Amino acid sequence: MHRIPSSRIRRRSSSWRCSILSAGLAALIGGTGIWITEALIAPQASQAYTSRLDLFLAREAGETYETLLRRAEMAARAGAQRSFDQDILTTNVSVNVVVESSGITVPVLALRVDRDQWRSRPETYYWATYYRTAEMLLNGSGTSENTLVF
Repeated sequence: MHRIPSSRIRRRSSSWRCSILSAGLAALIGGTGIWITEALIAPQASQAYTSRLDLFLAREAGETYETLLRRAEMAARAGAQRSFDQDILTTNVSVNVVVESSGITVPVLALRVDRDQWRSRPETYYWATYYRTAEMLLNGSGTSENTLVF
């Protein structure tokens, strides 16, 4: 029977370990290289940023509701445009216009629009939600009719 010297066995096991270590290192570097290449080539997911803006208007003395509403639309339009202009990453804008008159505060309109919609049609009346009860509340038309006299 032929015996292999123990120094030779140690060299074989040492060379086997080096082979495994080299193969693992190569796999790690190769895998990392693929990951880095994928990260450089593949587009990153984008995030939507919403700009929120609350505008408060004071009703002028003798101002009609229609005039007030046009002023609110202009303010909302300017606020939306300013929000898109100030930050290129802003994808959505939300503008709430609130009016103060005779001690009450009433929301008049809400503008919610994304950048593409605004670019194609920058008109407040097209994208805005108008609150139907705002005119009644601001003009006080419901209070005098509902007052009971005894």
